[in-house]
Amino acid sequence: MRLAVILYSATRTDVSIALNRFGDINSLQQGIGSLTLYGGASNLLSALQILRSQAFASNIVRSGARLVAWILTDELTCSSQITSEATTLKSNMGVSIIGLAVTQYQAVDTNCLRQVVTPNLYIEVQSYTQISGLASRVSQYACVAAPPGPGPAPSPSK
Repeated sequence: MRLAVILYSATRTDVSIALNRFGDINSLQQGIGSLTLYGGASNLLSALQILRSQAFASNIVRSGARLVAWILTDELTCSSQITSEATTLKSNMGVSIIGLAVTQYQAVDTNCLRQVVTPNLYIEVQSYTQISGLASRVSQYACVAAPPGPGPAPSPSK
């Protein structure tokens, strides 16, 4: 599994961790732990555009790889550009988008986030303190098991 992290605010959007940056889980966890979150307002449109053009660029993504994006936000104002960009990611690139809304500040347009994410991949929590308890639920969304392969071949007749 490879993972990228895009941090975004109203004025800044960066691929803070590129898909090919870490090769093992320990260094990835350290990398995530060293990130500094941006404060203030958010610009999800910019984050989705950077996801499409940089993080999931065709020269970076492995052929046949499952693409999953996870949006964690406590602020979202909807626009047709946001929903259109999300539709492009889902329809044209096959990206599964998981949404996690933190509603404690009452600044998330949850109806919009439900439109942005892949159907049934939406989670809502009241506060950031509840996020750590969601790891297994989110991993079920992101790490769907591959369908079973063909069964064993029949034994040759004698």
